[in-house]
Amino acid sequence: MNQPPLEVVLALGGGAARGLAHIGVIRVLEQHGVVVRGIAGTSIGAIVGGLFAAGKLNHFEDYICKLDAKGMLRLLDPVVPRAGLIGGNRVVHQLHEFIGEVQLEDLEIPFCAIATNLETGAEVILRQGSVVDAIRASFAIPGVFTPLQINGEWLVDGGVSTPVPIQPARALFPDLPIIAVNLSNIDNVFAETSETGPAHPKTEAEREIGRIERLLKRMGGDRNQRPSMLTSISDSVLHMENRISRFQIAADQPDLLLEPAVYGVGLFDFHRATPIIAAGAECALQAIEAGALNKLTAKSHPAHPPRD
Repeated sequence: MNQPPLEVVLALGGGAARGLAHIGVIRVLEQHGVVVRGIAGTSIGAIVGGLFAAGKLNHFEDYICKLDAKGMLRLLDPVVPRAGLIGGNRVVHQLHEFIGEVQLEDLEIPFCAIATNLETGAEVILRQGSVVDAIRASFAIPGVFTPLQINGEWLVDGGVSTPVPIQPARALFPDLPIIAVNLSNIDNVFAETSETGPAHPKTEAEREIGRIERLLKRMGGDRNQRPSMLTSISDSVLHMENRISRFQIAADQPDLLLEPAVYGVGLFDFHRATPIIAAGAECALQAIEAGALNKLTAKSHPAHPPRD
């Protein structure tokens, strides 16, 4: 008798451009016959998860793998820095190009995006309304992207409260195994453009991305001077996410934890999609070769004792 396919729920963590590794994880799971029944996503995890749930991840992957540094710059819309340096409208426009006006409750694959209430710090699980709005709220990194107001609440990045959304994923299908992808154990979220991979002369657009990242990191100061306001905010959020994710993973205990090796990937390194996606695929493949799917299958399809 053929065993039914393994069904899982994904908890995709935040991590800016590092989160493109989620695509590689999903691709390897699909190649091995794993059925993704539901997804909870934080920040970039909400972007990838929402696109997958809407059936548009293939289009996004084609787009992001062709994106160069100039294209990445065109997605950034600087604003007068009151609530954030980047308005996010161009990213939202691009998401609408992929997803359209789809509502969360109409998705065939159940999906929720995680944001944080700016006033209370409470986790906000978005299960209704516009998919694009939910994603936009989830990736509103404090001080970088402006907050978004939904239902009277000002929302910021879900990583502030829930870097790896294990419990929201479990709530979608309590009886299914959870695969969590954690990107918050990286030492420096705001690293400058990675020096890993083949060396090549940087284009002007790549140099400009580096300048933007240095602006976000230091706002003109050096490491020997008093940290600027934005440096204090961004570094504090980073350390908080690292600490929260460790506690959450220990407490919530996903059935499988994947941590792709994406060290050194900068905040806006989306133009380096191909090697980042490959890192996610490699991580998932190593886990599968170590027998991870067998353990998940045992939980998902427990053996029934013989009847008398």
